[in-house]
Amino acid sequence: MKKLNLLYILIFGTCLITSAQIQEENFNATSLPAGWSVTSSPSGCNYQFGYTGGMLGSGFTNPSSFPSGAAYYIDDGCADNGYFVELEGPAIDLSAEGVTSIAIEITYNHQTFSNDGDFMIDVWDGSNWQNVFLVDGDTPVQNSGVNQTSTIDVSSYINSSFKVKFIYTDENALTYGIGIDDYKLLDTATAGIEELAAVGFNYYPNPTVNDVLTLHAEENISSVNIYNVIGQKVIEKKPVTHESKIQMENLPPGVYVVQVVVGAREGSFKIIKQ
Repeated sequence: MKKLNLLYILIFGTCLITSAQIQEENFNATSLPAGWSVTSSPSGCNYQFGYTGGMLGSGFTNPSSFPSGAAYYIDDGCADNGYFVELEGPAIDLSAEGVTSIAIEITYNHQTFSNDGDFMIDVWDGSNWQNVFLVDGDTPVQNSGVNQTSTIDVSSYINSSFKVKFIYTDENALTYGIGIDDYKLLDTATAGIEELAAVGFNYYPNPTVNDVLTLHAEENISSVNIYNVIGQKVIEKKPVTHESKIQMENLPPGVYVVQVVVGAREGSFKIIKQ
């Protein structure tokens, strides 16, 4: 039985890697990725791709970096102010993909000088661009060696020509810039809890969790396993109660799969950890 369980986990993890990821770009290559485009102000300043050095403003002893490469715009290297640059990804027909719930996952580092510089993410809803993410230079920003990862639910904008655009503006001032790495568009649709419906299973919040995920059923929940997107088990719990609260505040932001067993019934679903 243990061998069968291990085999199931390995297959489960492999399927998760294959199905969760719809689109991705790591910006490791030193040229503009195929299908992507850049629009910039007249000065000619632009992103550097495949950048592996330290980021300006991120600390002298331990500067932020992207060892495998990133898209990096250095505002400090431009002669003019009023700089505005857009990095736009290729369109994808999500209607043909049949997805019902999606999220953007992005790793970035935003460095400001005198609180100047905004980083934004827009998505195309089929007719117009919609802003879904803003890192405002006027809000407190830690200019340190720590890169940030954010996951943004964009399920409301599923269409046949979905695309993403990263926008940076220096707010008419000389500042440091932005580094972008590991963009992913993930399928976050709930999957495989139909069998648990017979025992009144439900969970909340759905699909986005900040700190605590609550599970409830009419029978005892015998086990809960949570996996990250590469199939690693990050939480294991055996509550043996009708309700279980899973503490998730220490997990990194991203998409996770929750595997639940209630009596002889089993199901899985995806959540987004903010």
